[in-house]
Amino acid sequence: PEGMGQAMLDDPRLGKIQFTGSSRVGRILMDGASRTITRLSLELGGNAPVIVLPDDDVARVAAGGTTAKYRNGGQVCIAPQRFIVHESIADEFADVAAARSADLTVGDPMDGGTDIGPMINEPQRERVERIVTETSDAGADVRTGGERLDRPGYFFAPTVLSGTLDGTPVMTEEIFGPVMPVTSFSDLDEAVAMANAVDQGLTAFVWTNRLGTAMDVSERLEYGMVGINDWYPVTAEAPFGGMKQSGLGRESGTEGILEYLEAKTRYFGGTA
Repeated sequence: PEGMGQAMLDDPRLGKIQFTGSSRVGRILMDGASRTITRLSLELGGNAPVIVLPDDDVARVAAGGTTAKYRNGGQVCIAPQRFIVHESIADEFADVAAARSADLTVGDPMDGGTDIGPMINEPQRERVERIVTETSDAGADVRTGGERLDRPGYFFAPTVLSGTLDGTPVMTEEIFGPVMPVTSFSDLDEAVAMANAVDQGLTAFVWTNRLGTAMDVSERLEYGMVGINDWYPVTAEAPFGGMKQSGLGRESGTEGILEYLEAKTRYFGGTA
C-alpha cells in the first residue's frame, strides 16, 4: 500500500529498499529515497528481445519460444517478448508459433488440462487489448488470437502478430500478456539495434549455433541478463537484474548479498 511505502521512505532508520515491480513505481521510490539517502535495489520492467539466427532449428526455437512466452500468461518480467527473426526464416517461425498458440487450452489454471490462464485483472487485459488493436490497425497481421475470450474471468486469446510491427505498441511497450510479436531483420547490426531500441534492459535472448556470433551479440545487447540458447537464464548463484529503466542493483549471487552490506575501510598506524 502507498501509505506503508511512504512511512518507510520517511523513516531515517530504514537502511535499504528492495523493490520488484514497475518502472513507474521505481521512479517514485527513487524520488522518495533521495530525502534520506536510502540505498535502493530495484528490479523493474522488462521488454525482452529474442534474436533468432537462421543457423538454428527454426521449428524447435519457435516451439520453445511459444512455451516460454506464455508462461504465467506472459505475465513474467523476463518473458521473451519481441521476437526478432532473420528474414529467411521469419514466416516459418510465425507459422509454427501461430499453430502452437492456436492449439493451447485456455482456462482455469487449477485444471490440469489448462495450458494458459487469465490475466491478472481487467485493466491489464484492457491494456493488452489496446496494444494488439493499435498494432493491428497499423497494418500488422494477426496470425491467431487477437481478442478477449467471452467467458467469466480476464482471459485473452494467445496471440501471434507479424508483418508491420516497427514502431507499434507491441514493439515499444512491455506487453505483460499472452501476445507474441514476430518481426524480421536482414542484417545482424539491425537486429541488435532493434533489440536495444527500448528503455528497458532486463533480459534478452539469442538463438544461434555459432559461438562467435553468440558472444558478439550478447556483448552488444544492453541487458543485464542474456540467455544464449536458453529460455530461463535465472539461477540462485548468478546475479539477477537489469540496465536502463529495468532497475538498479542485483538480486541473487554474491552480487546480491553485497547489496545488503556496507564496505568499511580501517587504517592502522604504528604504535604511539
